[in-house]
Amino acid sequence: MMLRLIDRSKIYFYLALLLVLLSTHNLNSINSANEYFKVKKKLLKGNIEENLNREISTSLDKFYNYNIFSINSEEIKNILSNFNIISEYKIKKEYPSVIRIDLKKTNIVAYYYDKNQKIYIGNNGKKIKKNNLKSKDLPSIEGQVDIKKFLELKKNLINKGFKLNDFSKFYFFKSNRWDLLLKNEILVKLSADDIEFSLKLLKDIIQSSNINDIKVIDLRIRNRVILS
Repeated sequence: MMLRLIDRSKIYFYLALLLVLLSTHNLNSINSANEYFKVKKKLLKGNIEENLNREISTSLDKFYNYNIFSINSEEIKNILSNFNIISEYKIKKEYPSVIRIDLKKTNIVAYYYDKNQKIYIGNNGKKIKKNNLKSKDLPSIEGQVDIKKFLELKKNLINKGFKLNDFSKFYFFKSNRWDLLLKNEILVKLSADDIEFSLKLLKDIIQSSNINDIKVIDLRIRNRVILS
């Protein structure tokens, strides 16, 4: 999340213009100045759907007709932080009367169920409760759902050359251990003590062995592989 600073020379110019108008002590000039610097337009840019764009835009309606100099960007950031699907944004005041916000959505990496409600997990570590997201190629998480632990596992998988869509399901145990279900229905039991080493072994097994007849790859014990 970033706040883009505009060219200071532009700020100085508009401030000088405002001071000139106010220094005339003319009520019409003061009213004109106030009107000139009121927010008249919001520009939302980025890879977001129309309905999300509309929802975010509506939440920012309160800033219409605010003096652009009086708007604290922290207020806008607080509103945007309520949209968990947004991972990055840049806020820019385009003087005299436009607020521009560049938005970037997070990638959805998995989902799980909480009391029959489907909850999506963003790559930004946030929970996303949306019914219109597609989950066809997303893996599910079961067991003791821990988003932080899952994102750590995801990072290790990618570092070892795997893709998330190589798997259909992840199961996390309270003992701090993962079971992974590959798309070909092979169940992989990882070690609780050394996930990185377990994943390296798994990659070696997949690349060097004929695993068509294998149903379970048990890597729970270090330096010991059980295939069944």
